[in-house]
Amino acid sequence: MYNCARLATLFEHFQQAVLDGTYPDLPELEEVDFSMLKEEQEWELLFAYVATFPDLVKQTVEDFITAGSVAVSINTHKVCQMLGTLCRCLSSYYSRFHILGESRDHLYPQMFARLYLLKAVHQVMVNSLHLLGITPQNQL
Repeated sequence: MYNCARLATLFEHFQQAVLDGTYPDLPELEEVDFSMLKEEQEWELLFAYVATFPDLVKQTVEDFITAGSVAVSINTHKVCQMLGTLCRCLSSYYSRFHILGESRDHLYPQMFARLYLLKAVHQVMVNSLHLLGITPQNQL
């Protein structure tokens, strides 16, 4: 919950800085240079959590067909385990790297790539919490 609220607050701060004229608007996804993501933790967040989320959802619900009837096993523990490891990875990443840095043109490409990465991570967290019947918090 804390990490989900932390990211929502980050996005609010970014949006307020855009309105204040500190930063330009976030460009369209197609315009972002994701090669600016060079840190191992950035790629871990992307490939270990964001890209694998659809498979996790499929693994969470297993159908069993026996003797003409269907039973469903819901493995919510898999979502909980993923959220735990995701939060540890995200907390470590977030404490090591600044997302909203100085307002300088040459720093924007990396900031935009990181913002999109964290938007994807946030969406995975929100969807995971909803699967567990939990309403995510939007502020700290």
